[in-house]
Parts: sequence; C-alpha cells; structure tokens
Amino acid sequence: MADVEDEKASGDGSDEKPEEIPEPEPPKVPDVELVVDGFGFMPKDYPRRAHSRSSNVFTKSPKILKEIKGAEAEQSPCASSTNIDIVRRYTWKTRNRMTVQIITYGATITSIQAPDRKGVPDDVVAGFDTLEEYFQSRNPYFGATIGRYANYIRDGTMVVRPSGRMYMLSTNRGHNHYHGGYMGFDKVNWRSYVIGNKVIMSHVSDRFQEGYPGTLMAQIAFEVTCDNTLKIEMKCTTSEPTIVNLSMSPYFNLGGHHAGNESMYDHIFTINADKYTAVDDDGLVTGEKKIVGATAFDFRIPRVLRTMLPKIPQGGYDLNYCITQGTEQDLTFQARILHPVSGRVLEVYSNQPGMQFYTGNLLPDPDKIVENGEEAGEVSKEASEGDSDSSSRTSANGEEANEEESEGKKSYGYVPLKGKQGTYYKKHGLFCVMPQNYPDAVNNRNFPNSVLNPGEVYVHRIQYKFGILLGKYV
Repeated sequence: MADVEDEKASGDGSDEKPEEIPEPEPPKVPDVELVVDGFGFMPKDYPRRAHSRSSNVFTKSPKILKEIKGAEAEQSPCASSTNIDIVRRYTWKTRNRMTVQIITYGATITSIQAPDRKGVPDDVVAGFDTLEEYFQSRNPYFGATIGRYANYIRDGTMVVRPSGRMYMLSTNRGHNHYHGGYMGFDKVNWRSYVIGNKVIMSHVSDRFQEGYPGTLMAQIAFEVTCDNTLKIEMKCTTSEPTIVNLSMSPYFNLGGHHAGNESMYDHIFTINADKYTAVDDDGLVTGEKKIVGATAFDFRIPRVLRTMLPKIPQGGYDLNYCITQGTEQDLTFQARILHPVSGRVLEVYSNQPGMQFYTGNLLPDPDKIVENGEEAGEVSKEASEGDSDSSSRTSANGEEANEEESEGKKSYGYVPLKGKQGTYYKKHGLFCVMPQNYPDAVNNRNFPNSVLNPGEVYVHRIQYKFGILLGKYV
C-alpha cells in the first residue's frame, strides 16, 4: 500500500495525458446581418413648417388658423415623433446577396439590391441619395409608408359609421384628400428600435391631424429573411372611431432602377384579380366593380407590359385591383413580376383586399413639350392657383412651368427628376404595386370596411419575395 501511494505521489505511474486545446472554429457567417447608421438630421423648423399646412379646413378663417398655429407652437417637444432629430438607416444583408435599406424618415425603403441570374446584385428600387432630396415637394412618395389613408378620398369628406359623423380632411390633391394629406406618414420621422433582426418603428398621429378623428398609434415591423423576403407588418390602434389604410409605395424596375422605360416594357406581370374598381375621368372610384375579362386590365395570366400599354387610353395603368381571396384567407398572393433579361422575379403577398397597380404615368415625360401657345399659359395659370395645390400637382406629375426665351417663343417642358447615382427617372421607367384597402372605401358601402374602432387592432401584412428564374421563360 505504501509503495502504491509513493508512486502516485511521485507521478511516475500516472496515465493522464495533457488536455488538448481545441482549435477555435471560424466565425459563422449569419444568414442575415443587420447594421445601423445615420442618414441625416431633421431640420429644426421642419415640424412647425409641416404642421402649419396640416389642414386647410380653416383656410377661410385666418383668426382660427392663427389660434391653431399658436397652440401647436406651445406643444411639448416630445408631443410627436416628428421632433426626433436623427434619421436612422437600417441595412440588412443576406447570405444570398440581397441588401435592403430602410430609413426612419417616412419609414421609407431607400434601396433593395437583388441578385440576377448571374448572381450580380443591382438596386431595383427608386429613391434619392440624400435626406434633403426626400424633403422635396416633387418626391412621388418613393418607397414611403402611406397613411393614415392610402389613395384618394373624394372631396376630402367622410362619414364614419355607425355614428354617422362627418369629418372634413385636408384636400392636398385638387378638391380631394390623397395619401394622408400634407403631413402624411411619409413625412414624419418614426421612432425605432431593434429586436433581433427586426426593426420596429412607431408613430403617434394626433387627433384631427389632417382632419382625422382619434389619436392613432401606428407600429411597423420590418424584417428581411435569408430567402430574400422583405416582411412588413403594420399595426394600429385608435382612441375613437377613425379610418385606416396603410400601405407601402416602393417604385420598382427589376432591370435596375436606372434601366429606364425600355427595360420596364419587358416586364411580365401577373395579378391575382378578376375585378377592378372603376374610376371616372378624374381617377376617382365610382363605387362600381368591373370584370377584367376581355379587357386590357386582365393580368390573370402573365402578360408583357409592352403589348398591354398601347391598349390603355389613359397612357398607362393606375387603378385598384380587387384581389381574389379565400373567405378566411390571411396572406394572399397578389402579383408576380418577372424581368426576363435579368431573370429577377418579384412576388407580392398581403392580407389586404386591394392592390394599386401604377406604371409611372406621371413621372417626367421628355417627349411632353408644348411650344408657345395657349397651352403653356394655361399650365402656368394652373400652377399659380395656390401653393398647396401646385406643390401636390408637381409632386405627382414631376413637371412644372419652365419658361425660356427661344426664338421669341415660350416653351413648357418637363423638369427632370434626379434620383440615386444621378439617375433621371422618366415616364414608364418604374412601376408600383401597392397592397391596400379600396380607395375611398369609407364613402362606398359596398367596399370593404375601413373603420377602426377603439379596442380593435388594424393589421396589414406585406411580403416582397425576390427570386431568380434560372431557365428560359415560356
């Protein structure tokens, strides 16, 4: 016994080997990486300047308007999320070479770089390089979150049922209310925070902002997954009955945002709808639904845009499709867009009953030049009718009066809209597919309900799925 203990003490009989230190494993590349940086600062006078045009209901009473402005000036600087100074930018990068960038100003999608069939990524969303360019009145809502109500409300009036109360909204597009008014959700800087790979943005819209009843709390969750899908979930609650119809308005060209209209004409569109909401000469819904069958609005089977545009007398598509949904179906396939040259494919899913399809008809048109004539004078006269109307009109048309002396004649021509990397966006160079409720649904009883009551939660889900067509499209 003593000898064994001596051997153990001396260590001669020990069979233990020194522990091997495992080699460190190389760091794993995450499926999705999220990076945060700054995109700019909000101007100090921006909230007051924007709020001063928030509603034109009282324009005929300067005394009342002065009292409203005075009350707004005395508000706490924390009263609205528009008072946040820093505009943050969130960038997702996936292992499949897709990059998505979203800024807090307007909860705006500024860039989506998607790979083509050769694996080369390109930016397929229109936008601007600087924050100041997003402030300009001619920005046609590039990539922005639209609210409180996307699309038109006729005459800026609505009756909220079942109470039957009538409300007057701001009329920022002629005599009508459009995309939430002068100070819509696209023109506020949203609060934001990060949970994992999700970015949550929130905004509080005050009671009677743009004329809307109730204080509305809105929240948007953005997430990019490794299968190159951008997922968006919008939620709202209200303090009193109001209307809600949030949407996103990214302008796409799957050949690249810089590719122009020739590339745009090659796109092949499929839209899951057998009806559309009819419109009058002013582009406002009439309350009637029409069948797409045997018309140029039928995209139930894939159709090339180049062959369809000449059939549209309005010069392009700008209408709401009634999506075909199951009774209890939530997320529904709405549209599929293919660009055969690059092989990029975009599929759009949403739980909303409608989708606005727009082909950039009102973007600046280089061919639209009217020399001397009474037409130029008429346009100048219309543009000078009022600050608010003219700014909204130039924002939509991308055009304004441009008088120059040339051989004794005055000409009215297009003003180019300069975007990212010096790209000039032109008519039919981009398209927009915007999931939404029907336009002016509150004033048409046969349209889906758009009223949100206290205690209810409005939920709108959107998915933009990007893919690649490897084979030849037949």
